[in-house]
Formats: sequence, structure tokens, C-alpha cells
Amino acid sequence: MLNFKNKYQARQVNFMRKMIAAVICRDGKFLVLRRKLRWKGWEFVKGKIEKEGLRHAALREVREETGLKKIHIVCKLPIEVIYHHKDMKGHTVSALKAFLAECHGGSVRLSREHSSFRWVTVEQAEKLLTFDTHKIFLRAAAEHFAKKNREEKRRLIEKLSRKHVRFLKYDGKWISLKYDNRRLRCLAVRRSVKDIGDWSKRKNVVYYDRNLPGHGVLAILLHEVVEKYVAQQYALDVDKEAHKVAQAVEKEWLADKEWIVQAKIVSRAWVKTNHRKVGKARFY
Repeated sequence: MLNFKNKYQARQVNFMRKMIAAVICRDGKFLVLRRKLRWKGWEFVKGKIEKEGLRHAALREVREETGLKKIHIVCKLPIEVIYHHKDMKGHTVSALKAFLAECHGGSVRLSREHSSFRWVTVEQAEKLLTFDTHKIFLRAAAEHFAKKNREEKRRLIEKLSRKHVRFLKYDGKWISLKYDNRRLRCLAVRRSVKDIGDWSKRKNVVYYDRNLPGHGVLAILLHEVVEKYVAQQYALDVDKEAHKVAQAVEKEWLADKEWIVQAKIVSRAWVKTNHRKVGKARFY
């Protein structure tokens, strides 16, 4: 139960205008509307809550202001903004809550409140939105998607790391293998490579260092083929994410004892190539 210090405070809360907004996203872009009624500027879908639930109010405002019906509510954004404004039908204070929603089709049909609309990136929306209250919801929505993408990326890396290489063949020129239900084949080129192994972004070529002994070549080539594939197929970061996947796949293929032997082979080749000693830092 709310306790108020005076009647004025209770009256102020009772007469607070309760508002709802919808941050609508489609294909990584956000829908912003250009206001023409009462004031001019850019905003998200927004309106007053009537005698209804928050979710229903958000969907109703979306239909009324944009005509969009294929809308999926993702979540309620964990922010409530309270702001003061000029008197509007007896209200000078408003409490604004917002939902994050995804659009799954349909054409925007504007109401008389708006003159135009745009689907924009986060950066563009930051510049367009007129009020800071809407920018706060934008940042919360962007963080939600960023967190979701990080979690999906983490699960993807774990999934790829558990997959096995099969039908590995190397004839001294071409290396082929089956991984992730794909048949992969690359030209293997011997040359001086600072990191012992590397691959071409444009050509179907993987490289291995000239100082690498013959019995250590196959594992390095496997590593580079897998790293090249997952980096390009799943847009993984090469040095952090794709390398982690390739290392796990290579380690599983070699098995524990052979992995230790392979690490020593690579270590010696790296020292020879880079003309330095291996310190405590692990590079492989």
C-alpha cells in the first residue's frame, strides 16, 4: 500500500498519465514515426493506456498508428520513465512503459498523428528520436538483442566444437574432409607462415609453415580448413571464436596424447619461424 506525505502527493500520482510505447524491430532495424499532431519530431509508437492490460494497450497502439498486425511481443523493457510536461487534459506528469516487439510482415499505414515513417539502425534512431525518453528505450532494446546474439553465438560455438571431422584425405597438394555435413576441399600451400597455419579469405587455399615437420602438417591443415569454414559460414571472429572451434575439433581428432605431441611440434616450428624462445605465455 502506498503512503503519501500529503494530499498533494496522492493527487499527483492519481492524476499521472499512464502511457505505453512499442519499440518495433524488423531485420535489425527499428520503426520510427514522424509526428505531426500537436508537435513535430520522431518517436516510437506511443499512446495512452485505457482500461486494459499493458500488452493489449501496446498492440492496440501499434495497430492504430501503423496498421501492422503481424506483431510479436518479445518482452517488456525493464524501464519506466516518468517525465513532466505541459498540461494535457489535466495531466502534467506521465509514466511511460514500453514493450519490445518484432514485426513479421505487413505494410505500414500511418494514422493522422504521423506524416512519415522510417526503418532505421540503432545509430540512425539515436540521431532521429526527438526525446531522450525514447532513446532510453532504444538502448534497452539494443542491449536485449546484443545479449541475445551473444548467447546464440556462445551456443553455436559449443555446438560446432563438438562436431567431428570425417573422411580426412591429403595427397600432398589438396586436403579434403567432411565437417558439419559439408564436404570441404582446399589447396594446401607450403610457405613461411608466422602463426604456423593460415588461410586465404578470397581463395580456396590454406597455408602451412615451411618449418613444420611432415608428421605435424595434417593436423595444422585440418585446423585451418575448419577455421576458414566456420569463420566464413557463421561469421565468427577469426582469432577468438573460429580459432577456438578449430582447436577443439583438431584436439578431438588427435586425441589427448597426440595433442600434447602436436603442441610440441607446433611450438618448435613457431620458435624457428619467429626466431625467439617460447616463454610462459601459451600461443597455441
